Amino acid sequence: MWLLFDKDPVRGDRTRRYLERQGVAAQVVTREEEIPDNGRQAAVAVFMEGWNPATVTRVKETFGVAALYCALDGVTPEGYAELSQAGYDDVIPYPPSPEYVRQWGRRASEQAADRVSLESLVGAGPRKTSYTHLDTRPFAEKPTPRRAKVIAVTGIKGGVGKTTLSVLIAGALMAKGRRVVLAELDPQGNLSGLLKLDRVVTVDRFETLPDALSDPELEQNMLRTEGGWWLIPKGERPLGLSRDGAGRLIHLTGQYADYVVLDTHASRLVSTLVGLQEADVVLAVTTADRTTWTDLRPFLQATDKPAYLVMNRVREPRRRAGDVALFLSRETGYKVVGLVREDATLYERVQQGLVPMGSRQTGDAVRAVLRAAGVTGGDSEASVEHVKRKGWWKR
Repeated sequence: MWLLFDKDPVRGDRTRRYLERQGVAAQVVTREEEIPDNGRQAAVAVFMEGWNPATVTRVKETFGVAALYCALDGVTPEGYAELSQAGYDDVIPYPPSPEYVRQWGRRASEQAADRVSLESLVGAGPRKTSYTHLDTRPFAEKPTPRRAKVIAVTGIKGGVGKTTLSVLIAGALMAKGRRVVLAELDPQGNLSGLLKLDRVVTVDRFETLPDALSDPELEQNMLRTEGGWWLIPKGERPLGLSRDGAGRLIHLTGQYADYVVLDTHASRLVSTLVGLQEADVVLAVTTADRTTWTDLRPFLQATDKPAYLVMNRVREPRRRAGDVALFLSRETGYKVVGLVREDATLYERVQQGLVPMGSRQTGDAVRAVLRAAGVTGGDSEASVEHVKRKGWWKR
């Protein structure tokens, strides 16, 4: 039995009924006076917001169970230490996944010493407004080294052309004769719409897929595009994939492809954080507009992997754009490895629902970005100053 601590009785009863449909018996506690005396039969304690840390500690010590914080909203990195000090053992997204929480019940009963750290928490994201009945399957990470190079395409603000650039990157890599998978981890994305593909499969499948699949089995969970590369469109989950689902997707596609491109959400969603942590290279997309890169430094500090900046949809004169890129590199501490100019033809195709295809200049700029970031060879430490000396800005 679970102890579900929720000061909102309506939500608590609704969550209890949701858990019952998943085969989990739960007792709702709305006030401290309702904490049961026979709670020794409890397997785990799940807390919603608003509970006193003293109550959390008392429940853990009295009943010998793990205390999990169930987050309606995302939890910022600054909140991790506070939740840990309050006595919580882990943070899970709402509604709680029975399969994942059961692990904590087993660990508590076995008095396991090595518990999952709060670094596996969900990231900040929009409020979840609907239930999902998809039961997340825990991902047992395998030691098998992946063959793919994983590129996370991210950003701190929408509207910078991140999704379109992800498609151009996938096409540029496919043109080299490699096996490429583009996974849409942005739950607000529209890749399948751009490519006119029916979402007969989505990233949601990776919440429950086995941890090992043959190539033909994996291909059944992806869509082949006209460009020859594979696409895994966004699913229906409002907050995107869980940590386990995102980890399984990267693991499975990493065994299959030569390159895996992750189109992430412009926030600290858990799938974005997993993508940043698992990527071999991070490309943060901005424009010349200051509002698209003012918070880039703290955002990219979520990863210790090589991270670079790409200025996209550039409209400024070349000399002015070069000066902005140099300033941006100095201000953020991350190198700008390329400028992709506004391509009217490209975005006309996007607006018409056609496959994004840029001009020759756009293709050259994307390939230059991949070389400069070390994705396809070349100097991974290439800087704006270096390409400027080579006359790159004059193209």
